[in-house]
Amino acid sequence: EGDLMYMPTTLPGVGIGEARHILQQTDKLIATMPEVETVFGKAGRADTATDPAPLSMIETILQLKPESEWPSGMTMDKLKTELDRLVQFPGLTNTWLMPIRTRIDMLSTGIKT
Repeated sequence: EGDLMYMPTTLPGVGIGEARHILQQTDKLIATMPEVETVFGKAGRADTATDPAPLSMIETILQLKPESEWPSGMTMDKLKTELDRLVQFPGLTNTWLMPIRTRIDMLSTGIKT
């Protein structure tokens, strides 16, 4: 796909301020990786009935640079491993996914991947 989605799960009942803090800190860390072009995320959902995500669900899209610009030997699996080591916060469970595949799975099954 060329992009990556970071979808950590926080503790249920996380407050707006804490969710914002987590989002800002994780985005800042992710942006330090040389393979990452841009990072943008959201906590919770838009004000629509089609996105029932709770505030504890954070979704961050990583737009990646072309693989030809990545450091020698870097692969998607290695990148996910490095990101997972970098982004460590108490109470977060990290998940790294392909954004399009994840949306298709969510829409076709009704289950948050």
